[in-house]
Amino acid sequence: MKRYLYLLIMAFIAIQFQSCSDDDGSGESISELEKNYLSIENAVFNKGEIPAATISEPLDGIDMSTQVMNGAMNYISVVTEKAVNKFFVGIKNIDGYFAYVPTNMGSVTDYNMYVIPVMMSDAYRGNATVVLSGELATGGITIPVEKAISYIETKTGAIEIKLAFSNSKDIDIHLYTPSGEHIYYGNRGGTYTKEDGTQITYGLDIDSNAGCNLDNINKENIYIPEELVENGTYKVVVDMYNNCKPSIATSWSIVARYQGDIITPATGVNPASGIYQAGAGNGDMTQVMTFTINNATKASARSAIMPNSFKAVPLSDIDEMKVEEAKYRSQW
Repeated sequence: MKRYLYLLIMAFIAIQFQSCSDDDGSGESISELEKNYLSIENAVFNKGEIPAATISEPLDGIDMSTQVMNGAMNYISVVTEKAVNKFFVGIKNIDGYFAYVPTNMGSVTDYNMYVIPVMMSDAYRGNATVVLSGELATGGITIPVEKAISYIETKTGAIEIKLAFSNSKDIDIHLYTPSGEHIYYGNRGGTYTKEDGTQITYGLDIDSNAGCNLDNINKENIYIPEELVENGTYKVVVDMYNNCKPSIATSWSIVARYQGDIITPATGVNPASGIYQAGAGNGDMTQVMTFTINNATKASARSAIMPNSFKAVPLSDIDEMKVEEAKYRSQW
């Protein structure tokens, strides 16, 4: 039963994914909670503490990733016997909270299923504790539940493509640049030296669960500094390289930014999400979006990079194994 409910949750996530922003466009200054921690699409921000509990029970069936990446999604799912009218979500010791009226995804026997679409702030750093409670259909407010989260450090650039997925499998992100470079686990980028001696780097800096050597980070990140951004069209692809735990479904989400702003794609949507159902096969190479950059740094600004100074990131044994296996798969 629990596995069936989980599949329903993941399917709902794939359909209901919506973008979140740290700025509501109203011109008003945003709260510390929104600016530095998280926001929730279609939720109402309130100052002060989360409403006090009126009953002696907490919410049950809460599931969320405890390792988070700034500027990426981090869904909270709740599978509970309790019918919930509203969720209250905040960060411990930070003023304010979000009141979120959920969509009940339906019920099976005595269980209700909800998803809270949390977007971590692009400015989020360090560790924090998420606090979550609910107003039940019966009118009572539950005891707050605390979930510690930790920040996963990633390298930054003018272009940032961030992938997050819900459980430990070898899911990869691929980026194809206008010049035809393919950035992925088999080409992790590298370092250029500029004429003044400084160095700039780009590429894939997090490759989680490679070869099903599980690190449980469940995140990936590609970054390109302004000096290396090309004008033209980029293509973003997600791939289930290895379904390490085929008995469970896996949701994924990708957010692409340029100069800190969420990119409006030429094709697809951004942020984007999907689901690999239980038993999903390997090597789907699903195109997520394309986007076009028209105002990148001029070639003259990139001329300060010294010729023949590039040093590629060495591939690990696992990376090389994956490259060879991918070639083998392509022959079938």
